[in-house]
This record gives sequence, structure tokens and C-alpha cells, in this order.
Amino acid sequence: MLELIIDKGISINFPPYLRFMRNLILPLSIVLSLFFASCGQSGDSSVAEEAEVVNDLPAVLVNGTNELDLSEYFMPFSMYVPDSNRGIPEVIETGYGETIVTVGSTFNMIIAEGGDMANRKNEISDDLMYSNTIIEEGDGFIIFKSEIEGSFVDPEFHFYAVKNINGVDFEFKDNKDEGPFAESIARFMVESINHIIPNKSAS
Repeated sequence: MLELIIDKGISINFPPYLRFMRNLILPLSIVLSLFFASCGQSGDSSVAEEAEVVNDLPAVLVNGTNELDLSEYFMPFSMYVPDSNRGIPEVIETGYGETIVTVGSTFNMIIAEGGDMANRKNEISDDLMYSNTIIEEGDGFIIFKSEIEGSFVDPEFHFYAVKNINGVDFEFKDNKDEGPFAESIARFMVESINHIIPNKSAS
């Protein structure tokens, strides 16, 4: 029996179950300390990852945007769209293999599987109505200006992009039927495409 000697020479015997609990408390406290430390580090890691994502975004996407998940429409990604101050997001499946994503009057693009950048450039070059000038070309995208020579009508700005997402090619283009679009709007949509968030594959 475990004995505890206290003042005045009194001896107290502890039963076996108290000795067992004493032996259990120390290792249990160590395990709990490690667990909470791990949770804290995990939380810090998540916050750091979110901060890194925000730091990688261009200024136009940092504020006034929301992530729109398009997986429900068989597109394995999310993209940044204007928030509710600009309008309510609408996703329309045309039935012709295309999906239209709109938010108010400042975001209107068509998405479909496939895409051919070389072919699209040829179409732009061979346009008999508009004089088209590519004003920016990057990794998988172009932004071009369309204008009618000798006309007083303001030029229109368009874009075309092809991105491989989770092994599938998708093409993105402005919905010209709802235009014309200012250069700033075209550039915003291109930034949204360039910062698409692929869905994580199931493990």
C-alpha cells in the first residue's frame, strides 16, 4: 500500500485505484499537450495558406469578389466573380455544350470543353467586319481590341483563353452577344480565368 506521511506523524494509506490514476495522469497530460499543440499548428498553417492565396491574387480580385463553385455544372473548378454588390451570379447551360456565367453587367463569359487558340487567332485575323488587334497575349489567353476603321463607334474589347484543368481543356470567351465590354471588364474576366481554383481530386 502507498503511504503518505504528513505532519504529526500520521500515516495515510491510498487504495490501489488511486495509485493507478496517479500513474495515468502524467502520460495522459503529455498526450493532451501534444494534441492541442498539433491543433494550434494546423490552424496556423491554414491561416498561412489562406494569406498566401490572397497575396498571390491581383488587386482586382482581392476585394469585392466571391468564389463561385462550378462543379455542379460538370466543371471541376471555382472562379472569382464579382460579389453581390454587382449582381447575383447566374449559371446557364445552353444545351449546346456551353455554359454562360454572368454577374450583373460586369461579368459575362461562355465556358465550354475543348478550345483551339491557333484557330481562334486565325478567325480574328480573317474578320472582314472588324479590325482586330491583340493587345495582350499570355499563357493560354489573348485580349484583343475590335474596331471598325473610320467609325466613330468606340472600340470593343474581347478575350479568348484555353486552360487545362485537372487534365481537361476548357475554353473561355466573352459573351459578345451581351457586349460590348470595356477593356477593364475584359481584363477582370481574364484575371478570373488566370486564377481559377481547381477542385481537389478525391483521395
